[in-house]
Amino acid sequence: MRRSAHLASVALILLSLSEGVRAQEDIQLRERAITLVERANAASVARPFAPYEQTILFHVYSHGKGTQEGHFASVTIGPRSYRDEYDYGDFHLLVVVNGDMIADVGNRAVAPLEVRKLTTLNPINHVSFDSSDVIRGIQEASVAGRPAQCIDFETIVGERRDANQICVDRQLGTLVRVRTSGETITNSDFFSLHGANYPARISYENGDLRIDLEQTMTHFEGMPDPNLLVAPPDAKIMKVCLAYVRPYGQNLPQPKPGTGNQNVDVMLHGTIGPNGRIHDPMINRSGRDDLNDEALKIFSSWTFTPAVCNGQPIEIPADITLHFRNR
Repeated sequence: MRRSAHLASVALILLSLSEGVRAQEDIQLRERAITLVERANAASVARPFAPYEQTILFHVYSHGKGTQEGHFASVTIGPRSYRDEYDYGDFHLLVVVNGDMIADVGNRAVAPLEVRKLTTLNPINHVSFDSSDVIRGIQEASVAGRPAQCIDFETIVGERRDANQICVDRQLGTLVRVRTSGETITNSDFFSLHGANYPARISYENGDLRIDLEQTMTHFEGMPDPNLLVAPPDAKIMKVCLAYVRPYGQNLPQPKPGTGNQNVDVMLHGTIGPNGRIHDPMINRSGRDDLNDEALKIFSSWTFTPAVCNGQPIEIPADITLHFRNR
């Protein structure tokens, strides 16, 4: 989606799926599931494109932090012509995109997890299956009091198996609930704009973190302010990548196994700089706080060939998960 590209991260994941498990999957069932999800994604995409204004008030509830509120506002004139503004606590980011120009006021590299998650949730989170997903069944169900079809599937990565589910509204054909890797996204109170259906309410849950979004989108009328898409004087100016090469890991040390009886995941966020080194590392979520310092030290030591945009090394966000075994 457009906004997830603003603050998008390179996810470093190793996927493996045994041929034996794949052979047990019903091919026709998989085709039905893929078709159902593709149609659900399409139900929330406006065709043809039309200008719109968008506002989101989001409430964040988490253990130890209480309740916090944030605000997002956007005016979108074209696919590559928009102005987005994020406010959450002490974090502020203004993004202006006009053709091949991207202008930032604020540091997207230190965007809190809640803001980065917001970019993937709105205006609706689209999903798809990959080779790690094995479809187990499609059931009739009720989601938020409405008839739905729910796809049950397993995501298999190495020895890990996660039971997941995607639900599609029977009448609207939209995505109403997505449960994957411990996360649950629920979309409700849909409204129509430019021939597509979008949720007025979006709820995200993962452990003790909950984010509730209240979203409005309206057609943009008239001519835009001529300064709307002009880069502010204090903006950091970048160019859209016409030729992009992603970063590749060079030295990626992992946590040493312990002698305990727990396997713990620590999820981190940082930025791969033009020199291939990690800066601004932070904890996204942790299974145990006493492992955080070790996780940050390990992640900070990682090195990459840098991402390259139009022949020049650039910085790019990175989300990674460290697996602590027998700790």
